[in-house]
Amino acid sequence: MESIYKQQPGLFRLPVVAICEWLLVLPATVFLAAATLRLLQPREYEPARTSWVFFEWTLTHISRLGAATLFIGMPGVVVVAGCAALLRSWRQDQALRHDVAMTLAILRRHFAIGLLTAAVLLAGASRLSQFTSSQTNPASGQGRFFGG
Repeated sequence: MESIYKQQPGLFRLPVVAICEWLLVLPATVFLAAATLRLLQPREYEPARTSWVFFEWTLTHISRLGAATLFIGMPGVVVVAGCAALLRSWRQDQALRHDVAMTLAILRRHFAIGLLTAAVLLAGASRLSQFTSSQTNPASGQGRFFGG
């Protein structure tokens, strides 16, 4: 059995590539999170107010070319570099191939439990979204969660 602590060539390079890819995707992720967060509440309340400020500042300071770079170029670089790194690791690391095969075997064995877990999580998220999307109607005096 081979040691898991065996020094492999390029072991330091893979985490650096992963961190660089996260940094390339981070600006688009922050912008999309702010765009989503600003729609959750009226503009007067936090955190929607801060999200509106950030969103409007970004719209006035980023050109079309900058937006294309942010949403198409940088994620495209991440996809290409990530696929290349994954293929290289897949070809060179037999332990990775073995671990993936074992993971797939375990998932196949417990497929029904995975489906049940996914159904419970989706149902919980659905109920949660129903509760959080309910708004108080001041004209009718109805409550936030229980309307009459």
